[in-house]
Amino acid sequence: MVANKIVAHCATPFLPETGSWIYNQMSKLKSYRPIALTQEARNLEQFPLADLFTAESLTGERGFANRLWRRVIGQYLFYADFLCTSGAVLIHAHHGFQGFRCLRAKRQTELPMITSFYGADATRFSRHKGWMSRFRKLFTEGERFLAEGSTMAEQLVKIGCPEKKIIIHHLGIDLDEISSAVNAGSKSEGEELRILICASFREKKGIPDGIEATARAVARTGAKVRLVLIGDGPGRLQVQEALSQNNGLRVDRLGYVSYSRFLQELDRGHILLQPSKTAANGDSEGGAPVVLLDAQAARVPVVSTRHADIPEYVIDGEGGLLAAEKDIDGLTERLCDLLLDPGMRARMGDAGRKHVEEHYNAELQVPVLESIYDDLT
Repeated sequence: MVANKIVAHCATPFLPETGSWIYNQMSKLKSYRPIALTQEARNLEQFPLADLFTAESLTGERGFANRLWRRVIGQYLFYADFLCTSGAVLIHAHHGFQGFRCLRAKRQTELPMITSFYGADATRFSRHKGWMSRFRKLFTEGERFLAEGSTMAEQLVKIGCPEKKIIIHHLGIDLDEISSAVNAGSKSEGEELRILICASFREKKGIPDGIEATARAVARTGAKVRLVLIGDGPGRLQVQEALSQNNGLRVDRLGYVSYSRFLQELDRGHILLQPSKTAANGDSEGGAPVVLLDAQAARVPVVSTRHADIPEYVIDGEGGLLAAEKDIDGLTERLCDLLLDPGMRARMGDAGRKHVEEHYNAELQVPVLESIYDDLT
């Protein structure tokens, strides 16, 4: 099929190293050709795209005007110029704040726009009066709003989005890429078990809870465990404090890594731990971390929490085990169950893979996304 319709994806930056879940929504398109608009281009070797406009190309007065308008008004200048010459028939903004910042271009081009909400944009941002005012404009002018799951959809209604404009649309991941990366057979059951935490160091990720639960599980089971921390961020001091309080743990701190390196670590991992919770400032996952899908696709069982849309991503007792938010004892018990039972790890690995194949496979989800596009174009 020849892609004869063009959809403009708006994301800033385009794209962070962890942005494969956005890229999959673009690269798998068949009846639409993706182009991108961004304020900052990153990692283009990892996420190649033939047509991309970046505000970094604006110089002199145009560059100054774009920065000033973005800071004072909160919207982007000059996107409409690129859209008009590109032949785009639709705008797809990734994150609610990107949707608002693209409203000027939408008005100038009169193109329909879909906005995907993912997490903090629907939770933490909605606590600020200024952003609520902006979102009201977005909800009025935008045609459709995509939510990862039912909890996110309910949150969008709560902050003022008309229910009739909301569509629950599952993200899709590249199962072939994961399968090719995790078939090296490098897992070792005989030496040490590797528990992975892969997240930005933010309060909502609950990483100190995960460190404490891992330490308790090791003490309780006597298992030889290595905790692998992938990520970084503003909560690094809290993470370091938790590590200091549990200094008997074997820990590898890798910082941020590329998606390909993350898949290598999944190939070696035995459990993925994701102890998400609602932060004091209201920030939450909103939807759910895509890393939960990556892990299940790689047949790595998950220990996580009943938070946001996580129970839709991970079926409790099938692809993993869930505890309540902030329940360190519950996380500990579930880690102990998996550490002590290799058969359970294998069964949950297979069940998790099947769940992702049926509900979060990019080859199946992208055609659904294209049908949403078709309804508007």
